[in-house]
Amino acid sequence: MTTSVPSASRLVLAAGAVLVASTSLAAAQLALPNKPGLDRHGQPEKMTGDQIKAIWFDGQPFTATGPDGTAYRMVFTGDGKAVRTPTTGKKPKAVGGFWRVIAEGYCSRWAGSNREKCFNVRKSEDGNDTIVRFGQQIAATWKRP
Repeated sequence: MTTSVPSASRLVLAAGAVLVASTSLAAAQLALPNKPGLDRHGQPEKMTGDQIKAIWFDGQPFTATGPDGTAYRMVFTGDGKAVRTPTTGKKPKAVGGFWRVIAEGYCSRWAGSNREKCFNVRKSEDGNDTIVRFGQQIAATWKRP
């Protein structure tokens, strides 16, 4: 049995209960936390290459911290160049490199290495951090200063 509810949408659940939703979608969106969507494995969805480029590869510095606590100041510019500098040490030496976006992430190659590595990038589950993965292994957490 369902009841007609004017000026509101309704969803009939399997048990026969009726859930009434507000017609104001904007109000509902404001009440929800800004969490990323989840993929089929329950992890936040991967950012597209274009999203990564727009948010992170804009020439502005950010900090990348590895799982071991090693941190780098990173700058990725719009022309495909990158610089990473350790945040510790007496005389931190900057290393240059190159990047390119791919459908579900980005690839980078640093000076001194001919090997390109590709990564996927996701928001953290709480939506506050950005997690960079090499396959399923966490490579770094990115944050703006």
